[in-house]
Amino acid sequence: MDIDPLRTKRNNNVLEIVLAKGKSNVPGSPFIRWHLKTKFELIKQLYHRYLYPGCRFIDIACGDGDGLVLARHCQPECELWGVDIDDDSLNIAKSRVPEAKVFKGDMLNMEFLPEGHFDVLHEFAASFLVRDWKTLVNQYLRLVRDGGIILWELPEKWSAAHLMYLFTIAPKITENDTKIKRILRSFIPSKYVYLSNPEVDVCLKASDYAFEMIEHVPIWYFYCHGIPRIFLDYLHRFFGDRLFETLDRFNRLVWPRYSGYYLVIRKKHKK
Repeated sequence: MDIDPLRTKRNNNVLEIVLAKGKSNVPGSPFIRWHLKTKFELIKQLYHRYLYPGCRFIDIACGDGDGLVLARHCQPECELWGVDIDDDSLNIAKSRVPEAKVFKGDMLNMEFLPEGHFDVLHEFAASFLVRDWKTLVNQYLRLVRDGGIILWELPEKWSAAHLMYLFTIAPKITENDTKIKRILRSFIPSKYVYLSNPEVDVCLKASDYAFEMIEHVPIWYFYCHGIPRIFLDYLHRFFGDRLFETLDRFNRLVWPRYSGYYLVIRKKHKK
């Protein structure tokens, strides 16, 4: 089932809901605010669909807690967990959602978390930071119970986001990753890992678990960074968010590759 966020009735307050809960870095760029608003609205729809009272929810690579804040807003009675490698981000997440259980850990090595414990696992904008997606898929499926749901956000290979990220500094991927190492790694095109849909399917089928695909939910097609974003932020003064929505629709027509989409996966059982 595909949902076009630009055709749904968007709650203009969804960004404010997240930002109001002590977020340390409030974006000033109109494009980033539109980008986040569209993202959070889709996440909110998925949370309303799959979270329920008493469910055990975990946000992988939770950062400073945006996903946890929104999960608490959508379903106050669920049990919240989060994992990230960055101490500062975890401290912020804990301050924003004090009831959440947050842990420092590597996405590829989450053996410290209980197997089959979670009803819903969520991950956004982190998979492309790691290289071993087969291990990652196994980790995710190990953590959710039989019948549990994985909300997995992915950027499509050769999408606008993929092309733009080729010109950005490499991300922090381990606890010991220094800024010098990141700058040196920035000249390697494979600093981010983007897979095609068939390649993602191969990783899923190679796992130790049976699964079924429930939904395929696009978020955006259009993405920009650096000087193009500065220029569009200026044009936003005259056209408002309609500018970004029009560009997203145009991108869909001329280069229909998702800069972000969700796979919704239900775990069946161990093979």
